[in-house]
Amino acid sequence: MGARMATMTVKTPSGKAWELTDVNRKLSLRAGLPGARVFDLSADSLRVAKAKGLSDEARLPLALPGSWLVNSPAVSTVFRRWALSPQKELMLDVLGLFDPPSLGPLEPEVSRALGALVGALGKEPTLIEAASKVLALLVPHAIPLMPPLAVGFVLGPGLPLDAAAFVAMTNWFGEAVAEHWDGLSEHAAAHTEVPLDAAQVLDRLLWFDSDGFKHFPKPSAPSTG
Repeated sequence: MGARMATMTVKTPSGKAWELTDVNRKLSLRAGLPGARVFDLSADSLRVAKAKGLSDEARLPLALPGSWLVNSPAVSTVFRRWALSPQKELMLDVLGLFDPPSLGPLEPEVSRALGALVGALGKEPTLIEAASKVLALLVPHAIPLMPPLAVGFVLGPGLPLDAAAFVAMTNWFGEAVAEHWDGLSEHAAAHTEVPLDAAQVLDRLLWFDSDGFKHFPKPSAPSTG
């Protein structure tokens, strides 16, 4: 099935033409990593729990420690802060921006609201990576993982890792998922090791091509233009 799938080329704000190649193999390699595998299973469980009526307020504490499965740089005191008022309400407001789910980039007013909310979560230099790894468990259709190498891969190296970068990554991600929905969905359906949706396929490939290939004996380096 994978051999018959058309190659997708994803545009990035940095000007890179990112070619998605060898998708099923990369997803399979990632699923073999214990933390990554459990992270994906946790995201699916949280998705099922929401569909069954569990509130975002109840799901948030489950996602905080779950983000450590993909090497979140946050310390437990940050999670404590996000789990208590007033910052708990900020996190819930972020989740509310993406409910109900939609495809494509954010509306301008939503972009402004997201930037303000993320900026109010803290001043740690690792803030956007830590926040993204929580939110990617709760709204995986909208928020990708944002470690520094992934941000640099998409936006270009050397940019500040701040709330503006978080918004830019989110807008790019929504647009790319919408543009390549059919192809990403095919790959999600073909990947049977862990449940993934179209957006999560793109996110996992972003990790692999920006950094993850280094973890495997015969890495498949990204094809860029």
